[in-house]
Amino acid sequence: MALEATSVFEEFRPDIILTQSTPFQVHLIGLHMPDEMRRRWIAYFSDLWPLSLTPVPYRTGLSVLMKPLHMRALNKVAKATRSLLFSNAVAARRAAEALTDAPACIVVSHIGEPSTGTTPGNELVQRYATRFVHVGKLTRERISVALIDALRSIGDKWADRGFTGITFVGDVVGTFREACSDLERSGLVDFIGEVSPDTARNISSAAKALVVIEADMDESPFLASKFADYAMLRKPILAICPRGPMSEMLAVHGGGIAAPHDDKAIVAAIDLLLASEKQEGSETLAREFAAQRVASTYIDAFRKLL
Repeated sequence: MALEATSVFEEFRPDIILTQSTPFQVHLIGLHMPDEMRRRWIAYFSDLWPLSLTPVPYRTGLSVLMKPLHMRALNKVAKATRSLLFSNAVAARRAAEALTDAPACIVVSHIGEPSTGTTPGNELVQRYATRFVHVGKLTRERISVALIDALRSIGDKWADRGFTGITFVGDVVGTFREACSDLERSGLVDFIGEVSPDTARNISSAAKALVVIEADMDESPFLASKFADYAMLRKPILAICPRGPMSEMLAVHGGGIAAPHDDKAIVAAIDLLLASEKQEGSETLAREFAAQRVASTYIDAFRKLL
């Protein structure tokens, strides 16, 4: 692969060479490139790596055992590349603190999926206009028992305020579905499985608000790509997450509420979203993930390196 990259470099003479994980082994290609190419090389991490640098529950016993090997590989890459690029400042800080000799770190957020501007059909509006919607995979790390308790305490008493529950679109870990069995029977929670991207986007557009869930930990080094997509839809966001990039962005730009994994805090957040006169998202939050802005941030960072 390094030979192939060298061939492409000789043909196109690019200003910047970007290796993008995952897997991490992709970055090892850079170690085999000639010096001229390494001087133009940036290693991009959409998520913090290795897992041993992340909080529990992502940090596992195996990742801690493998940490010396992984950190040795990461330090080699960091020493050879011009810069490390991350999707958020928390991930960049955690990596810099762990590296022996960290290069400059660039922070550039994800590009959000632009809104199509189309209006969902009446059937979808009638079904989801009173529901909060979570789109995408829900893994075991991000199960929120507090959310289940919050929904049980709310029940159907807020139906007259336009809240009839939460819909999960996409693959959901079985243990969460089992824990929600009583809520599913009552209709407060429903699961519709995998759908096409267009259908998921139309459901999101019809929803009263959109939900993103991050694992319960002291600080999150993750910026969920679905958060960027939600922002571009200009819908209110309920982020069940610890302090980190998503809670910080909502605090700065508005467009939703971040709540910790606490049932009373989640109930209060839903209450505030229902009480808000502005039943839409934030334009300034959406602009953070607009393609033109993100691309400009990349270009500005590249120019500084050149």
